Amino acid sequence: MRISDAQWIPSTQHQTWDALTDCAVLRKCIPGCVEVECRSPTEYAFTVRAKVAGLGADYQGEVLLSDVNAPHGCTLVFEGKGNAAGLAIGTAQVNLTPKDHGTRLSYTLAAMAGGKLAEVGEGTLLKAAEKIVQKFFLNFIDHMAAQPHVAPPPPPPPSEAHGLRNSRWSWAVVTVLILAFVGYHTFFT
Repeated sequence: MRISDAQWIPSTQHQTWDALTDCAVLRKCIPGCVEVECRSPTEYAFTVRAKVAGLGADYQGEVLLSDVNAPHGCTLVFEGKGNAAGLAIGTAQVNLTPKDHGTRLSYTLAAMAGGKLAEVGEGTLLKAAEKIVQKFFLNFIDHMAAQPHVAPPPPPPPSEAHGLRNSRWSWAVVTVLILAFVGYHTFFT
């Protein structure tokens, strides 16, 4: 199963990134979310209650972020297991770019199902997944629209370069050493 789309988010790129990695925001926006736990900046555990083709179940799983390039995007690897319904695994590539005083969030999701979930057929799973993704973005866009726009953080200050070229005292030391060397050879040899 593959889903690819883009959404316009009414907030700045860094605010969108921060919200997408905030457990409280995810808990609020993920349809049927029971719990989201931030285990680390790149690892999340979740419990979601969902009903797909009459199979209602609680799914426990994990999401791992890799190739993180904040606030521009990342790759997600996810796995969810429901005791009676089976499992779903997959990946998603998420990209954020500034657009029209907001953020364009594009994504490509690829997933597979096993167990009873796989038995309902890919067409049914695709419709259910698209509905869940659509509800998430409706919730997320509403949440972000209610947030005040905040300017992006300033870039980090340039690192101070080291070496002879960047220090006036080092040039003075080099000049004194050269004069001492020339003076020694001129007067004592």
